[in-house]
Amino acid sequence: MRADKRTPSWTKDVGRQFRIGYYNRKDGLDCIWLVNENGGYEQTTDREFLLKYFDVEHLSREAHLYGKGKRRLGKIRICTPFERLNARSSIEAYEGAKIIWEKDDPQTLSSVIGVLLRGKRVLNRTAAAYALNLMHGKHAVAGLERCVQNKKEHPKVRGQAAESLAHNHRSKTHEILRQNLDDSSKEVRFWCAYALAEMADAEALVPLRILAESDDRVVKGFWSVAREARAAIRKIRKEMRNHGRRRRKCLFCSKSWAKSIAESRPRAQNSSR
Repeated sequence: MRADKRTPSWTKDVGRQFRIGYYNRKDGLDCIWLVNENGGYEQTTDREFLLKYFDVEHLSREAHLYGKGKRRLGKIRICTPFERLNARSSIEAYEGAKIIWEKDDPQTLSSVIGVLLRGKRVLNRTAAAYALNLMHGKHAVAGLERCVQNKKEHPKVRGQAAESLAHNHRSKTHEILRQNLDDSSKEVRFWCAYALAEMADAEALVPLRILAESDDRVVKGFWSVAREARAAIRKIRKEMRNHGRRRRKCLFCSKSWAKSIAESRPRAQNSSR
């Protein structure tokens, strides 16, 4: 599930699945073997690290500690990124989302949008909104806009959709985000303010000032909407000074920006997050 400075070599392994157990009596009960996807021994750990860095998804009913008389462990089927996106675990769902947006495969776009709009669980719809963060195609932007506008959707999903629109949007997106600055959900207001700041939307300054003066609701894990609104105002004013007051067109809506993003986007890697 995680890695830190005590386990730097595990950073590349976050998101992988292992079978765990004992192998030899001489090793003792605090030497836990990790068997990889191909059914081969890869490394060992102990109880402390197992509980801290791993999430036990399934506990076997095997009664013998060493599996005496049992056949060797075989390969396990590796889920596709789309299957991981639909998983019940948030770790799995976001791992799948990251792989999807890194590959940016047009053939998967409609399926990801389908999860965003019709997924069974909030975590899957939120992960789908995250996956559409930098996926190319007008349908990705339209799907995110539709999600932000859906008042019946969970605020967490709408907030992630608004965040994803920050660097993947069109001219119409500006108006939609400004309209939702007075939404009943603090998460939606917070992330709309963030996205409009990234867009350097000068027309959002007036509603942002209202939030900055009156909205003290705190978004869990972050800070108040008012503080985010003040930060957004500062960023927009800075962009206006840098690029001139007469330049109203959003930088991120320009073809030159889209081309530069396409050239600088990281390609898919073999390892997951």
